[in-house]
Amino acid sequence: MTTGVAFLKWTEQGVKNYRDTLDRYEQATKTAGEHGVQFKDIYWTPGGPYDIVCVMEAGEEKELASFILSLESMGNLRCTWCDAYGPDQMREIIRANR
Repeated sequence: MTTGVAFLKWTEQGVKNYRDTLDRYEQATKTAGEHGVQFKDIYWTPGGPYDIVCVMEAGEEKELASFILSLESMGNLRCTWCDAYGPDQMREIIRANR
């Protein structure tokens, strides 16, 4: 299982249509499922460096990447994301580097 943290920034189009953000999120959850991705948490963070921060899980990293590309292709946001590791996964990473 791959966990990703996504930092989303609205484009000019996304800001103009900010009132639709919850509808877009609901649609995104459906699209995520089609890509094998599930939203675990999402937070709107207006006024910060990003407009939305979310945590997602997927079976493979390529599923997450594919989903993010499909989101960006709609033109409302741009995304920066990174892999995230829980305590057990981090222990494995540390052990592998000894």
